[in-house]
Order: sequence, then C-alpha cells, then structure tokens
Amino acid sequence: MKSLIQPLLVMIMALTTATASAQEHSPASSVSDDAWLEYEAEYPRSPLCGEDEVTLWSCATGKRIYSLCSSRLLSRTSGYMQYRASRHGEVVFTYPLEKKPPAGSFSYTLFGNGDASVEFVNEGYVYTLFDPLRDGSFLFVSPPDSAEKGSLIKCPPNQTLQVNYTMALMYDSGVWEHDD
Repeated sequence: MKSLIQPLLVMIMALTTATASAQEHSPASSVSDDAWLEYEAEYPRSPLCGEDEVTLWSCATGKRIYSLCSSRLLSRTSGYMQYRASRHGEVVFTYPLEKKPPAGSFSYTLFGNGDASVEFVNEGYVYTLFDPLRDGSFLFVSPPDSAEKGSLIKCPPNQTLQVNYTMALMYDSGVWEHDD
C-alpha cells in the first residue's frame, strides 16, 4: 500500500501546485521555434505509434502498453493527437477515435517544478498521463463515481512531456493555453 501512496501524493502535490508562473506568458522562442529533427532522438518509439508519428509519452507494463501519439506538426486546425492502449500487442482503446486536432480533447500542464501532465476525459473517466521531471511517470485513471477508487499505473521515467518540441506542439495546437 505504501508503494501506491507515494506516487499518488506526488501527483496530488504537483496538481495542486500553482501553475500560474508557468503559464503567464507564451513559450520562449527557444520552445516555439523548435523543429522535429532537432529533438527526434529524445523520443523513444512506441509500437503503438506509426513511423510518421511522434511518441509523446509511453508506458510499457507487462503485456500492456499505453502511448500518446501525435502527428509531427500540430496546429489548432490541423494534425492530431491520440492516446492508445494495447493488451498483448492489440490496440484495445483509442482516444479520440478519429484523428483530429487535439484542442478541446486534451489539456497539457507544465508545473513550476518541471513536472508535466496531459489529461483527457472519456465517458466520465479522467485519464492523467503524469511525467515528473525527476521520477518515474504514471497513468492515473479516475472513475466518474468519486466513491470508486482510481487506478494508478506506474511507468518508467519518460521526460518527454518536458521536451521543447512537445511544449511547442502543445502550445501550437491549443492544448497548452497561456495568458498572453
């Protein structure tokens, strides 16, 4: 039980940390001007993402893989982002089902301490892909009924949600909103 409590506490602390300082301005030009070729080596490939896609986040646990895949270019009107989950090599869940621009389907948060997360809601379930800067990543699924217990899936470290290219994609697509 103790092993589940620590990551959950880390997530709760990070989610309650004020994000205003990280979201007061648009990304610096060092983030917004980044190109795929400069960062391609930073992204480990997932078997759930195609050759022409970016694996923004991935977690392999036993016979299951969870991945956030994206087209290499995103804007508010073009490109797509999809979360995919597989069991025994077969994709069993895709969100959203259609490949479409991610604004309105996903939200990205970069915390002042360097941690980052991507969140989406499907049929009342809240999925949080959490990527701490200094620890292992995890996926937390909160059920619609707050009386039910959520699921915490521990993952190896990613540190891909903090890469400048990821931040540029999130900003350009409208997933990471800033007060300009």
